[in-house]
Parts: sequence; C-alpha cells; structure tokens
Amino acid sequence: MSYPPRPFRETREAVLLEAIAAIGLASLVVVRDGAPEAVSLPMLAIRDGEGWVLEGHVARANPLWRLAEKGCAALAIFQGPHAYVHPGWYPGKREHGKVVPTWNYVTVQAHGALSATHDPAWLSAHLARLTEAHEAERSDPWSLDDAPAGSIQGLQRGIVGLILKVARWDGVWKIAQHHPAPHRKGVIAGLAASSDPGDRAMATLMAEAEAERDG
Repeated sequence: MSYPPRPFRETREAVLLEAIAAIGLASLVVVRDGAPEAVSLPMLAIRDGEGWVLEGHVARANPLWRLAEKGCAALAIFQGPHAYVHPGWYPGKREHGKVVPTWNYVTVQAHGALSATHDPAWLSAHLARLTEAHEAERSDPWSLDDAPAGSIQGLQRGIVGLILKVARWDGVWKIAQHHPAPHRKGVIAGLAASSDPGDRAMATLMAEAEAERDG
C-alpha cells in the first residue's frame, strides 16, 4: 500500500487490537448491487487459529445478514481519537508563518470475508463475550444471568451473527510524527487545554507516543 505515507502506518498487531478493543464500535461496509452501504455495530476481535476474526451481530430485520450469508467481501472501520490541529500551536507560526491547519486521527481497518450464523450456541457465547468485554471494568458489572430467565433467548432469536475473517489490517496513526518535537509538543499542549473530550483523548495519545519516543 503506497498510501498513507509510511510514517503514519501502524502495523503492530498488538497496537491495532488494543485500539479495536478500546473503540469497540465498527462501521461495517459491504457492496450491494454495485453500491457501498454500511452499518454500525460493536465488534470483538477473536483469535482464530493463526489469524483473527471480528464478530458482531445485527437485527434479523437488517438485510445485511442475507448478503453475508452468501459470503461477501467486507471492510470494518474503527475510528479512534481525532482532532483538528490549530496552526497557532506550532512555534513555527511565530517564527516563519509557514504552517497550515490539519487533522490528526487514528483508524484501524480490517479487510476480509464476511459470513453469517444463526447457531444459537454461537450467538449465546458471542453475547456473553461482548457483554463481558464492556462490563468488566465497571464496579457493578451486568451479566446475561442478571436478565429474567428465558428473556435473553427470546431476544437472541431476533439477531443474526456476523463473522469477518480478517485477511488484512490497515492501521493509520496520523499524530504529527513528521513534525519536529517543538511542533508536536505545542499540539499536545493545545489539545490538552481544550474542553473537547476528543481533543484531550488525542493529546493523551500523542503524549504517550512522545514518552515512547523518548524511551
């Protein structure tokens, strides 16, 4: 892949998987009758032998599963922290003025073959994994066992499982790696002072990258 530029590419599997777990929600893109369409759904990365699959589910009323049931190519996009970068945060703005606005962002794309499943055992295990993943850090975690007997099984009949067998990961971390240290630190300070949670999340991510760079 010739784009994005090499400095922005993230290929470390552990980093990509950590981002997927933190983001949680994917935009799943397929092509129907020559036109792209997308659905948003939470997905989990699960080890599958030597590789990985992303698993999720949609409502039975959603026609996407019928396409998946026949087997189709799909793309899952996980959008991480992103933020507008104000040129005034660069020291170069005062020194020479040759700076422009930009946008910093993190994204993970998973390309592969999509299939569907109606297997009750798979769906039950999937719902348990999905719930545990998002409840584990809570002080009062909810589990499927907290629901009235039989209610989960009833709701489960209204969904269809989706499995994306990942053939390729594409990770992009555009976080000012190509800028000199004073510019990077200026952006971190500017974003950290923002009232926007997304800006502060990007500042944290950039600060962690700086700490890693400084070793």
